[in-house]
Amino acid sequence: MARKIHLFGYFVVICMIGILISTVSAIPSQPTLFFAPDVVESNTGDNDQVWLMMDGAFRGLSGYGVILSIDNPEIGSIIDIDIPDWAGLQDIQKFSESSYLIQAVDSNDKIGPGSPKIPLGIIKIHANSPGYLTIRATPVQIDDDQKGRYEPVPVTGTIIITGAGPVPKIPMNT
Repeated sequence: MARKIHLFGYFVVICMIGILISTVSAIPSQPTLFFAPDVVESNTGDNDQVWLMMDGAFRGLSGYGVILSIDNPEIGSIIDIDIPDWAGLQDIQKFSESSYLIQAVDSNDKIGPGSPKIPLGIIKIHANSPGYLTIRATPVQIDDDQKGRYEPVPVTGTIIITGAGPVPKIPMNT
């Protein structure tokens, strides 16, 4: 009888280890960048904004560099970019009319491990003419609080601008 209880104890320990391993492996290792909203509908002449966000910074966030770009500056243009107040050091470099590098450092440790849905920037767009454009965020460097580096994939959002005439169709991503 004692041997059966002993074996049962081993079985319980092995099951607990399996559950622990599966729980740890379910936590994503890389955060996700996203735009909020991911589709913006606007009218010609309007100014709208979209937030660049990051979710899943399980090791915190010490700083980042991200290139923001739009693919169709005749349709819409970036008129301003704001970096949230949590970033003690901020820098925005304009490469062209359609491309910017935004950088920020969490010098006051306001973004700790596990912080959900971290705002990285507010991008203000002016709707120039009817059509659609794609806004893209390409990470250059995103560092965690443990002297490591995240490697999230680039993200895109869509801006649809209407005017006189039919609403433009969004092309299908392939």
